[in-house]
Amino acid sequence: MAARREWTEWHLTPRGWERGSVRTQGKNNWKDEPEDRVLSFQCKEEETASGVANVAEETWRSKTATDIDDLLEKHGPCPKTL
Repeated sequence: MAARREWTEWHLTPRGWERGSVRTQGKNNWKDEPEDRVLSFQCKEEETASGVANVAEETWRSKTATDIDDLLEKHGPCPKTL
């Protein structure tokens, strides 16, 4: 079985979580990050012969935003969906 690696970027903004770039079925769909993002995650799904693993990894955090905790409380954690 060939390994399958798919991912979706999620960006936390004052409006909530916004979907960013996506890789599915071996193809990338690139999208610019929102200018007002304060936090970014990459949600990955990897399928190998031994099973499927779902991982959400923080990839970027604003060094100047002071409201990240408030936004996380308001909008919840990163979606773990592709």
